[in-house]
Order: sequence, then C-alpha cells, then structure tokens
Amino acid sequence: MTFVIGHKNPDTDSICSAIGYAAFKRADTGEEYEARRAGELNPETQFVLDHFGLQAPELLESAAGQELILVDHNEKEQAVDGLTEGHINEILDHHKVGDIQTPDPIYFLIRPVGCTGTIVYDHFKKAGLVPEKDVAGALCSAILSDTLAFRSPTCTPADKEAAEALAKLAGIEDIQEYAKAMLKAGSNMGDKTDEEIFNLDYKKFTAGSTTYGVGQVTSVDADELKVLKERMTGYMNNNLEKQGVDMLFFMLTDVLDESSELICAGEGAEKAASEAFTSAEADRMYLKGVVSRKKQIIPQLTEVLPR
Repeated sequence: MTFVIGHKNPDTDSICSAIGYAAFKRADTGEEYEARRAGELNPETQFVLDHFGLQAPELLESAAGQELILVDHNEKEQAVDGLTEGHINEILDHHKVGDIQTPDPIYFLIRPVGCTGTIVYDHFKKAGLVPEKDVAGALCSAILSDTLAFRSPTCTPADKEAAEALAKLAGIEDIQEYAKAMLKAGSNMGDKTDEEIFNLDYKKFTAGSTTYGVGQVTSVDADELKVLKERMTGYMNNNLEKQGVDMLFFMLTDVLDESSELICAGEGAEKAASEAFTSAEADRMYLKGVVSRKKQIIPQLTEVLPR
C-alpha cells in the first residue's frame, strides 16, 4: 500500500489532489494507493467532500515505515511527521523547490501552474483515463480554490482548461456560482478558535538563517476580515514563540476586492514586509491585487529576509 498525502494544515488542493492522484494511480497501475491527510480539514474542503459525496482521507499521524507519494508540497517543515523514516516514491507539486531529499532517484514533478489538481488531471489525460464524477469534482474544486476561481495571478491557461473540463465531468453547470458557494463555505469562521483559524492554511518557510510562517484566510465578506484581523493580530503576538519561527505573517484576502491585508509579528517582520511591499499604503499593509501567497508573498519576503 502506498499513501498519497499533502501537507500539514491541508487546504482543498492538498486533500483533493491526494484523492485524485490516488485514484489515478489505482486506475493506471491496478495497485493499491490510498489518499491520506496530515491534518484537520478546513470548512471549504469539507464543503467540497460533502458536495461530491466523498469520504475524508484518514489521518496519517506518522509516515514512519510507509510508502509515500507527496502532493502539493516538497518542504520538510510542511510534511507529515516521521517523513524521514518513510520512503518517498514520488512528488507532485506547483511550489518552489524545497529541501526534501531522497536516497534514490524518484519521479519528482513541479510545474508552474496554479494548482496541483491541474497536474493530476494532466496525468489522467496523458494516460487516456477519465476520472470518476466525484474525483473530477474534487479536482475541479482544488483548482477553483487555489486560483480563487481564476482571479489569482498564479492561474494559467492550463488551470482554466482543466477546471472547465473537470466541471463538465462533475456536472458543475456554473463554475463561478459553484466557486462562490465553496469560497463562502470556507470563510465561515464564527465557531472556530483563534488557533484553528490561524492554522487553517499556514505554512513554514526558510530563507537563509530565517525561519518564518505565513498563514492565509480568504473571504467574500470584508466585515468578517476586519474582525479576523483583530483576532489574528492578538494571536500572533501572543504565540510567536510557540510557532518556533523568527517571524509570522498572515494574509487576510478579500476575494471580491482581489486584495490582501498583511499583518506580522516578530522582530524585523514589519521592516521586512515594508521592504518587500513598497507599494503598500503607509497606514496599513493593504496590498491591492495581491491574493497569492506562493507568487506574491513568499518570493518577495525571501528576497529581503536576512541570509
């Protein structure tokens, strides 16, 4: 048995690409592959699984002794516990090259597209296979989530083409209406603790000698984001040491305004953000047109952080 698994604090792409690639590998090889998760589901992902009648992948607490395929990440800090004691067979990702090493050559594919789900769908196409309706719906949802329904600058023609093809297979009649409902479900934070909200979509990164974390929430409700800003600012200032990083950053992304407000904590964090985003308004770190952590936040921070 080989487990296909995404990163900790999984988002919709991390879960749905694992489900999709496990289905592809089973269909392509006839062997046993199952999706697993490295953390709790967020509301958006739960909405997707419920909508298409899919079971949530089981939690894999440790990768020790397991055969693995990693999707949607290739950095140790983001990976399931016990990774170094497991055996990685493949990696599929759409982020920058990270720090995971393997003792043997493996199938390692990174493509500059908006979503790992697009890469998974391409495997189906090249093999002459068609994903089942529920899997197609999951992969389409992953693309819509990661590209903010094609609004993100990370979105490529390949992403849009894949999402539209998958929508037909899944019976999604209006992509934008479905995406709106999905994103709205994901922004329902009322019953969550500050810690749960912070960890919904949080990742750690390293730039030289600096370790930093970047979280993100997306919402179609500007008023909700104002409340979340106050809550997350307090949480970050009180929990920096607990996170085990030098700096913390958090994106409050307004899908409809196509913008993000960036808040930060830790010595040097505000200075780094000011240097990285010189176009920000003076009175607040309001970043118009910035919605992508991968393309519009991480490269810019990495460039200015101490080496």
